[in-house]
Amino acid sequence: MTPNGMRGAGHSGYETVGRTTGTKSKLGRLEARGQATRLRALAAINRVRREESRTLSAAARAEGTTVRTIRHVVPAALIKGRSGSRIRVKAADSYSAKVEIVTSSGPTVVNARGSRQRELAGRHRAMWFRVLRGVEHPSALEQFRGKKVGGQELISDFDRLSVLANGRALDALESLYVSPETHG
Repeated sequence: MTPNGMRGAGHSGYETVGRTTGTKSKLGRLEARGQATRLRALAAINRVRREESRTLSAAARAEGTTVRTIRHVVPAALIKGRSGSRIRVKAADSYSAKVEIVTSSGPTVVNARGSRQRELAGRHRAMWFRVLRGVEHPSALEQFRGKKVGGQELISDFDRLSVLANGRALDALESLYVSPETHG
């Protein structure tokens, strides 16, 4: 404490002297929690866009978050009406998120810039899963020829996708959004 009762140089409420051990790991946990909160908020917004939930509050409940958190974390994705009116979701937003996509060189983590790229990455992922399981014809991948997410071109060649799948390169892929704990 300083003589005037303030803490540390930045007056942020945290003691800065003698607090070096454990700070980095605590910061990492806080960042991971914040990223997880942001992903839940984006997932809730996407539920409304895909019409899986009628209201933002229903989508928030389904994704384990609150409307208040969504308003705080991703405010630019919302349209505020008059006081007391329903909060609407914009058709697109500019929020970035790390996603794992499959390129011709294999799985790659990229930063999807905006809801359009996040949606494209999700559609591509769902399609190649369906193609590999035999539900869709390999020609269904052609719609992704030349399409990019985070500056990387999505795989559209079935033969190359088959090589990656047979080489077990795609086995570790679990979720579209990259977990903050594993890819900081």
